[in-house]
Amino acid sequence: MNVIDIMINGFKRVYSGEKVLYKHLLMFIIITVLSIATVNVQIIADTLEKTKELPNMWQLLLCMIITLIAGIYTGGYNLLFSHNAFDTENKNTLPNVNLTPFKVFFKALPLMIVWSLYILVAIFFSIALISSKSPLTILGIFLFLFLLFLCGFVNFIYIAYIKNFDYQGLFNITLPFKYIKHSFSDFVLLGLLFIPVYGVAMTPSFIVGLLFGLMGAKTIMALYAGGILGGYLGFIVQIVWYYSLVQIYKEKIEPNL
Repeated sequence: MNVIDIMINGFKRVYSGEKVLYKHLLMFIIITVLSIATVNVQIIADTLEKTKELPNMWQLLLCMIITLIAGIYTGGYNLLFSHNAFDTENKNTLPNVNLTPFKVFFKALPLMIVWSLYILVAIFFSIALISSKSPLTILGIFLFLFLLFLCGFVNFIYIAYIKNFDYQGLFNITLPFKYIKHSFSDFVLLGLLFIPVYGVAMTPSFIVGLLFGLMGAKTIMALYAGGILGGYLGFIVQIVWYYSLVQIYKEKIEPNL
């Protein structure tokens, strides 16, 4: 299995299928709303930090609600895309833009909560060891670094769930260790490959923001422009990343479980 070919196929699938441009346009609009709301929250937070005064409570609440709703939708859309990616014969990998992503996200929420708790408990334990000011500090540092690495393989928990929308056996805390055993080299190679890909994807947003600034546009307009473009391109890279994880899961993990 060649991870480069998998990534290339992922980008091809994202831009193929029925009504693909229409779907991208709708997702771009959703991400635009999400990006504008996120930028506003950041601006208000910066203002609060500098002046110790909240400029507009209602604007902050509205932007936070929009950010939450749009974030839930894009998260559910990502999961639904991963589900469709299991069917390599179906060219309509990109889901329709409807209310289904909300349902998919909330159905997966218990799994997210449990695994987040697992990780948080382990992180707090490692921090306690680090803070112990004893020889256990070294153990805590190694444990913390290992947890950061292990979190990458927790992604396969959601991949396993999204195949058939089935929780059975997925709360087993030993699963990521099994995934490491069967997919370590491919996962690491894929991660190293996506670092420059993500960097390239973020470059246009930086350039656009810089150009807006050089043209004398207001700072907030530069932030909006960079945030929108960066949000969209980042979203595309993210769903291709999960497409690639699906292929690794199918070829390396699933046959060995």
